[in-house]
Amino acid sequence: MTLRSRRLAAFALLASVQLLATPVLAAPAQAQPDQIEPRSAAWTKGLQLNQAALQQVVGRPPAANGPEVASDLAVLLWLQTYRTPEMEASAWLGLYRDPAAFSRALGVDMVKQIPTLSSGITAFIKPVDQVLGVLKATYRRQRPFRAHPQIRPCLPLEDTYSFPSGHSTWYRTAAELLADLVPERRDRLIAVGLHGGAARVMCGMHYPSDVEAGQRLGAEAARQIIQSEQWQAFRRDPAVQKDLQLLRSLAPERLPVLVR
Repeated sequence: MTLRSRRLAAFALLASVQLLATPVLAAPAQAQPDQIEPRSAAWTKGLQLNQAALQQVVGRPPAANGPEVASDLAVLLWLQTYRTPEMEASAWLGLYRDPAAFSRALGVDMVKQIPTLSSGITAFIKPVDQVLGVLKATYRRQRPFRAHPQIRPCLPLEDTYSFPSGHSTWYRTAAELLADLVPERRDRLIAVGLHGGAARVMCGMHYPSDVEAGQRLGAEAARQIIQSEQWQAFRRDPAVQKDLQLLRSLAPERLPVLVR
């Protein structure tokens, strides 16, 4: 199987998965987010990511006229031809980079029921976003719908650069961080993390190579965060432990269906 065929098969499979919307199991509400927000900056104080290592794992975007760009474009056009209205609607579920996107995978409403954990994920990803912005400005790769007029996006247009994908980076980082906290939900969390990037290809917002780079960036950033003193202290926070206790109280058979 050629590289183009393997990538097409992978993205077609991921994009065809239709995530269900967020309604989840009922559980008592916890502390309100406005009570937690002042603490989020303290959790990440002093956290420094190794930008050189992150840039190395991301690599460089494909050469403009190289074979990988041809492969990228072939995948985009194939998905554009065969995507369905249901697939497009599923892509909209991941439009906003919000921890609530993982609610169904965990079985609770993250914002309302485990707000400390939700706010912590957001706080720890902020330094990753800063590195992402530097990389985008360094490589300045145009979005596929800007470079190829035959690409018809099915999500709102964006003017930021394309490489690496911000959504792919965010979703993979969040999935890995949550999986570190709740390893028994890892498969469900990573499924959401992968879909958050693949949907960007299916809707013509990113080249496959943008999303692949974002996945690498997210995985490495999460690895660095998990090894940090700040993350370990966050894990030990009594409020985080309370959120985790709620998650672990849900029996696997009670978890809602994730995809159809």
